[in-house]
Amino acid sequence: MDLQGFLLVLRARWLLIAALTLLAAGAAGITAKLLPKHYMASASVVINSQYVNPVTGAQMQGMLLPAYLNTQAMILTNRTTALKVVDMLHLADDPAQQALYAAQPKNAGTIQEWLAQQLLSKFKVNTSDRDNIISFSYTAQDPAQAARVTNAFLDAYVQTNLALKTGPAQHTAQWYAGQLKTMQAQLEQAQNKLVAYQKKHGVILTDQGVQATLPLQALVTQQALAAAQNYGDLSKAQHLGEHNANVMNDPVVQALKTSLAQAQAKLSQLAQTEGANNPQYLSAQAEVSSLQQRLNQQIASVQSAVQNAAQVSQQSMSELQSAVRAQQQRLMTDNTLKAEGQFLVQQVANAQRIYDATLRSYQDSELQSKSDQTDMSVLSRAVAPMAPVGPRALISVALGGALGLILGLSLALLLEQLQRKVRSVQEVIDLTGAPLLGLVQMRPLLLR
Repeated sequence: MDLQGFLLVLRARWLLIAALTLLAAGAAGITAKLLPKHYMASASVVINSQYVNPVTGAQMQGMLLPAYLNTQAMILTNRTTALKVVDMLHLADDPAQQALYAAQPKNAGTIQEWLAQQLLSKFKVNTSDRDNIISFSYTAQDPAQAARVTNAFLDAYVQTNLALKTGPAQHTAQWYAGQLKTMQAQLEQAQNKLVAYQKKHGVILTDQGVQATLPLQALVTQQALAAAQNYGDLSKAQHLGEHNANVMNDPVVQALKTSLAQAQAKLSQLAQTEGANNPQYLSAQAEVSSLQQRLNQQIASVQSAVQNAAQVSQQSMSELQSAVRAQQQRLMTDNTLKAEGQFLVQQVANAQRIYDATLRSYQDSELQSKSDQTDMSVLSRAVAPMAPVGPRALISVALGGALGLILGLSLALLLEQLQRKVRSVQEVIDLTGAPLLGLVQMRPLLLR
């Protein structure tokens, strides 16, 4: 059948097609009016792409945001979230829901799972590549019920999202808590071994570095100074005499020498003018003898002091030499013990570092497990809708009319095949194969 034949069939059977189209459109409109209304409540959340974890400091990468939004949408439509909604709304305790569940086949699962599946069948989630907003909606015959279920999904999603972030942190913190006990025991064992070693040898093993050699360096410096002092004192003691510098520089010796020189000059003058038995001469002679004796005593005292100083410096130098040798021996002993106990010191240091690192990780995990912050914020909660979203009469009528039109065309073509009629000249030529000789037009009798 060509296009002309198809149009001729439509013209011949247009009443049938129109009747079926109108009948289907009317039936659809009446059905839409009779069916119960459906109300859709919506809520939305926004994902903060600039969110920084307050514990780890990690920030979401922008290139991962589309995949992250899809992941959040899957969390919203997950069976676990729906089961939380069932528990929040206590739907399993509703007698009406229990009656509906009783009519289900035995393979429907538990009533909670069946209700969760029923909720998910009417729950829709929408994401967009142009923004960070996730919107979701639930459709029900009661507007209040639609808003209540939508908000329950929102609350369950927030709880699930938070649990997904804090749950692994809680498990990690528990694992670290067990590890801390083991590492603390190992640290205490290493410390006990080190303390026992130090008590046994009477030393304190610490990493002093250069500080350990400072006392020895001080003693060596003092020994050098004492040796120089002793050398000077010995040199002075070996060259003692009347004209020694220490003797000459002594103020008492200088005063006595001056007085002696004056007394000797006076005695020489009296010797020239007076006789040997003159009282003044005898007095001057006695004074010279006294001053000479005092001078000799002072010189001897100075010499004795120099010798004593040489002996003291010699003793001091000897004591410092002994102290240096003792300090050297002590340092060698400490270094030997330190070398022997370095393994124990290193064990304690390693155990302490591992324990400190584990403690920091445990504290971070414990803090993160108690965090109530997520990268999701509620943008809007659901409210009871004022107008229904379906069924829509106009759309139902249009769909019914389209279905009736298709049914009418199909029925017209079927009848045309069952009751074949010639409707054009071309069909006569095609059916008979004879050439066309002429056309006879049918006119109404009233026109004759």
